[in-house]
Amino acid sequence: GSARLVPGTRIHAIDREIVVHARTDDPVFATLGNVLDAGECRALIEMARPRLKPSTLVDPVTGNDIISAMRTSHGMFFRLLENDLVTRIDRRLSALMNLPLENGEGLQVLHYPLGAGSEPHFDYLQPANAANRESISRSGQRVSTLVTYLNDVPAGGQTVFPTLGWAVSPLQGNAVYFEY
Repeated sequence: GSARLVPGTRIHAIDREIVVHARTDDPVFATLGNVLDAGECRALIEMARPRLKPSTLVDPVTGNDIISAMRTSHGMFFRLLENDLVTRIDRRLSALMNLPLENGEGLQVLHYPLGAGSEPHFDYLQPANAANRESISRSGQRVSTLVTYLNDVPAGGQTVFPTLGWAVSPLQGNAVYFEY
């Protein structure tokens, strides 16, 4: 099928023009600039900081959320439209990703302390167990992901796509988009 991401080198997403730095159609993948500004990044970090907890992942056998050495970040979710800033960003990302706002998950903020990371994984639910199948039937399957970087880092921090041999550098306000 065709990509959901709006075509072109610049995408008007409600209140901002997003720059498409690079994109491919197979797989559907894009690196984007100007998704968030520095003030939005700082505000999201400050609002998220007191709510961060150890990140979990879904156990492929049981489907339960577990804390694992394969994912050593801390994270939290904002509710959709939780406050004015989150509402503005939710609406912008809905337009950018070309999906209805109500189909989205709340913004998730992940903090990776020095040395932390995440092992390679799929970003969608694999229907291999009952819990995943129940989750898919309850709230649907993920069809795309947008990872937006809230700060620059001195080294490391790339989002790596090992099968493709690609690594996207974390630059504040930029993002990587991919579909499944």
